[in-house]
Amino acid sequence: MSLPRTIPRALLEKYATSAPRYTSYPTAVDWAKDFDATSYPARLTRAAARSEPLSIYVHLPYCAELCLFCGCNVVISRSPDRMRAYVDRLLREFESVARSGIGARAVRQYHWGGGTPTQLPLAEMQRVQAAFERAFHLAPDAEVAIEVDPRVTSSEQIAWLASRGFNRVSMGVQDFDPDVQREIKREQSEEQTRAVIDAARAHGIRSVNVDLIYGLPRQTPASFARTIERVLDIRPERVALFHYAHVPWMKKHQTALETELAPSSETKLTIFLEAIEAFRAAGYVYIGLDHFALPDDELARAFERRELQRNFMGYTTRRGTDMVSLGVSSIGDVDGAYLQNAPKEAEYLAAVDAQGFATQRGHALDADDLLRRDVILGLMCNGVLEKAGIERAHGIVFDEYFARELAALRPLADDGLVRLDADALRLTALGQLLMRNVALPFDRHFGLRAARGETGQNTFSKTL
Repeated sequence: MSLPRTIPRALLEKYATSAPRYTSYPTAVDWAKDFDATSYPARLTRAAARSEPLSIYVHLPYCAELCLFCGCNVVISRSPDRMRAYVDRLLREFESVARSGIGARAVRQYHWGGGTPTQLPLAEMQRVQAAFERAFHLAPDAEVAIEVDPRVTSSEQIAWLASRGFNRVSMGVQDFDPDVQREIKREQSEEQTRAVIDAARAHGIRSVNVDLIYGLPRQTPASFARTIERVLDIRPERVALFHYAHVPWMKKHQTALETELAPSSETKLTIFLEAIEAFRAAGYVYIGLDHFALPDDELARAFERRELQRNFMGYTTRRGTDMVSLGVSSIGDVDGAYLQNAPKEAEYLAAVDAQGFATQRGHALDADDLLRRDVILGLMCNGVLEKAGIERAHGIVFDEYFARELAALRPLADDGLVRLDADALRLTALGQLLMRNVALPFDRHFGLRAARGETGQNTFSKTL
């Protein structure tokens, strides 16, 4: 599929809107207000009776310093005592989860996110892993991943991670240009990045992911092209090329960014399209949205087989039928409900001390939510949505149930984003770039907010 080298200004203005990234549906802003957070232990017990594989996510929020572009839930601290106190509660949460018996199910996807998990001293990392191994067991083909910061990650940590079965590392680079790095308060040399990647590969970690961000202050097409050249020389198995999400109403520190120095919408699009061309020319498969993978990587193979999946960890090849998440602010998906832990460190610690869990809110998915989730994620993951599969899974007649949505898609089809075939919806090359726009008509909650005059501008990031 040949991707466009540019997008006409009229289409750019029409479709460069704010929209969810759909790591879940419904999105967190649309969760029910009356959800019973105390139902989590019972949901775990019911989920324990199932036999399908699990996903496990552990949130380790600490960072040594704050990057100005960051939109994650982080705690800025270098205090070993503070991290030890957090791990103490995390271990108690592991124990509480384990009492449900859910650990009898094999884990196919296991991920440490942050923050910066490798900001923890190795001894604390070992305590977390020991708690996991007491509570759960990995399937033989499990993906075991961790986010690392090359500025704080030691070769000793990498060697230990490999010895415990971690087989994928993901790291932020954002941009190798020194001027951009100074603007975003993330100074990280190419040598530091290469050292961690080389150590990972030397210890047998077979998959490396590098995150890049476009739309940052002082970026130009030429400067970002030089960053891509250096990334291609490293040749990570996966690359995520994110559009910078400027959400200062949620992340106050982003107000310190000199946004007037950021590239214009047209320049950002140029950077993005040229990056796509560069990665594809170097042999990477464009998965869609903002992800690339080498052809022999599992992500690319799953995409080719139309088996790609998506959850709160992003694109994956091994999404479990339930996802148990531990740690401050973490979001799980258990027994047909999304559940989120307390988002603030102090609240999380206090809740675990009081009851062993820190679940604060959630959302029980109804039949319509489950149906629309399958539709949206089907489009987002594989670019093709076969109507017959949805009809069999949910007992509907697709064209009747989604008559309004299909009508809303006709202008997008006229603009070349999607093909509305009798048997399927198929994203075009342009639609791969704008897949969030194609998914929007199926988002009932977004439509309800739009009817109330809520545009999502102060809620979601831009699609381009």
